[in-house]
Amino acid sequence: MHQDRLELARGCIREAQYDRALELLASCEEWPSPFDEQGVLARVEVLTRRDPVLALETLARYSDVFVSEIGRFGYYLASGKAYANSRNFESALEMFTSAQSIVEQSHPEGAARLAYQRMRLRWLTRDYDVDTPDVRLAVGDGDAGLRFEALIVRGWMFAGREMFDRQIEDLSAALQIAAEYPDRCDSQAKSRALHALSRIGLEVGDNVAVAVCERAYESTQWTPDLAEDRFLTVRILAWHAFLQGDSARAQWLLRDAKELAPSQAWQVTAHVDRAYVARMNHNDVWATDELLHAHGLARDVSWAATTNEERQALVALAILFASVDMAQAQRYVSTYIRLGTDSIDPTLAIAHDRRNVGFEKYATGRVQQVLGNTSSAFRAFEIAYTIFSSTGHHFRAALAAEGLAETSNDPAWLERARTHASHFPKSVVYANLKTNATPASAAHPEGLSAMRRQLALALGEGLELAALSQRFSRSEFTLKREIQAVYDAYGVTGRSALRAALLERGLR
Repeated sequence: MHQDRLELARGCIREAQYDRALELLASCEEWPSPFDEQGVLARVEVLTRRDPVLALETLARYSDVFVSEIGRFGYYLASGKAYANSRNFESALEMFTSAQSIVEQSHPEGAARLAYQRMRLRWLTRDYDVDTPDVRLAVGDGDAGLRFEALIVRGWMFAGREMFDRQIEDLSAALQIAAEYPDRCDSQAKSRALHALSRIGLEVGDNVAVAVCERAYESTQWTPDLAEDRFLTVRILAWHAFLQGDSARAQWLLRDAKELAPSQAWQVTAHVDRAYVARMNHNDVWATDELLHAHGLARDVSWAATTNEERQALVALAILFASVDMAQAQRYVSTYIRLGTDSIDPTLAIAHDRRNVGFEKYATGRVQQVLGNTSSAFRAFEIAYTIFSSTGHHFRAALAAEGLAETSNDPAWLERARTHASHFPKSVVYANLKTNATPASAAHPEGLSAMRRQLALALGEGLELAALSQRFSRSEFTLKREIQAVYDAYGVTGRSALRAALLERGLR
């Protein structure tokens, strides 16, 4: 009976049905030996995924259960993993050292499992050496399930070295193993690999990698415990469809993503995605509606409590608000910078991702651009461009290069933006860049700052002084001087003449 319950629980863990697994393992510490050892270890595996501190407390409470050598080996391995997930890396290493002693003395068949945990610890501590004996042993093991997980971690190590082509190879190989041996591969590991591969495939324009993900997505049994990875994968597939010129499929997938969003913070992201797509398609009504939805939801989110890429929604909100409400855009950028990345869960790939700096700098550039701080905007865009271009993330690099073109009026940057966007030849992004012979800022009078260009457009929309003050985070007194400077630059004396000048220049 105990063996049957244990096997059922292990199957539930593999299939990401964690509540059911915990039900099956209730009172497992009272089972006869060796089932008590194995049951507690299975329970701790679930807890480590949800709350590693609680996992460590459970191990401490039932440490006397582990009396056999194999049981003690499992105890050290489980303790090391839980310590690693809770950022206590020194204690994790101590546990793995104790496990190594058992491997050497009486349990050599545990060497590959231990090697996997040590390579995972290396990755968590930002040691991306893929040529260690541990990596070779784990990746070459005969157990398909272990080899599958080792390939995923090695892929993230390659990502840490910004060798994204090798990451794509490893993640694709891991998903192939999952397709061949579904009963041996962990569903949570698969869902995270699927999200990671779809994301990197999107960013570098690797349609083959995304196609692998689309097939894997359809074959995955999605459970509530995988809701976040499912949502993230669907939104990435939506962005891929959009960049491939399939707006209908993109909208359909974005609608699904909105329905699948597992938290209010992720709902913000879903609305931000839709606002972004709408703005790129020049559908300002839809974009504004989605942005306001996102903003309304964002006000009730405790962003300090978020621990992963949920908070990137703050960056996207700042970018979208930059041209319509400077005060709000500044608040979102400031919140993101204040939170930083120190609290991001170290077991997530995003915690190791230099692109976070790129996202932040791009948003800062957009805000500074509209504020009229051209040199600050240029520096921020330049940092973002350097990060995205050096890592082959062409979509983001194209946007950063476009920002550089706008702030410098240098057509060379526009050409770079086109080159990066050409990796997505059917996209709206490429079409917009291809049809613009010069940056949009060049249509304004020479020497007009970014903030004054935005102010001219806002005046053309008919916004009154109070609304302009809110949008640009400037006093009405200051704005009156700025408005006069705009009129002088265009050689006009009032709004009606300004509207005519904007129309003549193709800016309305």
